[in-house]
Amino acid sequence: MTALLIAKVSLLFAAALAVSMLATRAAAATRHTILTGAQLAALALPFLATVVPPLAVIESPRAIVKAAAPAPVIETADTVTTAPPPRRARNPLPLIWLAGCALVAVRKLTSYVRAMRIVRRADAMFTSDVDQPSTFGRWILLPAAAKTWTPERLRIVLLHEQAHVARHDTLLALLGDVACAVYWFHPLTWLVARRARLERERACDDHVLAAGVGATEYATTMLDVARGIARHHAAAMPMAEHSQMEQRIRAILDPATRRRSTHGLMAIAVIVVAAPLLAALNGVVPRPHAIEPDLLGDAVASPYSERIDPPAPRLAVEARGPDAALVALLNEVASRPPRGSIDFVPERARWALTQVRDGKLVEPMIDALADSDWRIRAYAAWTLGHSGDRRATSPLTMLLDDSIWRVRAMAAHALANLGDPAAERAMTRHLDDAAWQVRTEVVRYLKATGGHETEVAAMRNDRHLAVRAAAEAE
Repeated sequence: MTALLIAKVSLLFAAALAVSMLATRAAAATRHTILTGAQLAALALPFLATVVPPLAVIESPRAIVKAAAPAPVIETADTVTTAPPPRRARNPLPLIWLAGCALVAVRKLTSYVRAMRIVRRADAMFTSDVDQPSTFGRWILLPAAAKTWTPERLRIVLLHEQAHVARHDTLLALLGDVACAVYWFHPLTWLVARRARLERERACDDHVLAAGVGATEYATTMLDVARGIARHHAAAMPMAEHSQMEQRIRAILDPATRRRSTHGLMAIAVIVVAAPLLAALNGVVPRPHAIEPDLLGDAVASPYSERIDPPAPRLAVEARGPDAALVALLNEVASRPPRGSIDFVPERARWALTQVRDGKLVEPMIDALADSDWRIRAYAAWTLGHSGDRRATSPLTMLLDDSIWRVRAMAAHALANLGDPAAERAMTRHLDDAAWQVRTEVVRYLKATGGHETEVAAMRNDRHLAVRAAAEAE
């Protein structure tokens, strides 16, 4: 049960409750339709979310940082170790949710089983197991004392119970019980169910009054029935619950109350449209005003665009020669699985290993910085950033003027790793680079080399949150 799903259910139930409480001029049947539809939509949301295409939305700054950032931003120092991540503690919430579902389901199921037993023991429609008129499915149950009722009282009672049968209220009540079992932890679930029970009974009251029964006569009959209530009878729907009596009597005696539902189909249509729309709203977070304008037109460019195709094969290269330490590091990194969908570190390491020549890798990588394919240039810059060899400083500073921001960012990342003071001039020139990814790495370089407190302090006011965070980090 995700937080996003709970938020959607909260919105759905809150809206249904608000509409049902504000729609005082609508018929009770219409309000009951809205509440029951909300319960059905809440049950359907987890399934709809898997089949309805997500709605295209503007992502939050954090999501943009993750999607738009080149590999330097997402990998940091992960390449120096292959230790497995710590094992997460088992989340107890799913088990708690399942236990709650089981507890509510058993309680509800028990009441339905009891109701079925009462129906089977009933003599025609009369039974001593109930003390007031009740309905379960298509069966109407009357207390044994009803045999002595006047024909008029019996007619009024049967009109009410027949309305339950015609409306399929037992099935709709079952739907509400399932919703309560699934969302047992949500207080709005129980409020919706309670309100739906009230509107269900009021809808049947309206049916009786629409049949020509006088309001005073019907109210008197219902009060007489309520006096005989001694206990609650399973899942069968009693005619007169004490908790609802005042509201129902007021509505029965109010001549301005609308009795016929004229907007039921409209309510159903709204719910049918709203449920898939709500299911499609995934990760909708408005973009704050403080985010950097998309100066390059590619702020949300897919990070997959930088992958070299086809990917390099996985192979182990003997660590020997002048660049043995770098080769050994790449062998280690290439052997681990990716730690996320956009973790290209192992893939880059495997590619770099294919470029080893007689134990040499730094020189082939420096040559690759001039390759016509920008992806090759980016991969080579990344590799040199882990070489510790300052021969790469000069060609990497030239790469800072590349037209592709991902290449510039990778070069800046490599220079920040090398920490060579010789790159200071070139790096400070890019404090106002159009790409925030580059500016972030420049800040990291200035902090690593020291003596640039003024420049770093100025970057705390940068227009992009990632750059500000890098400048403020200890």
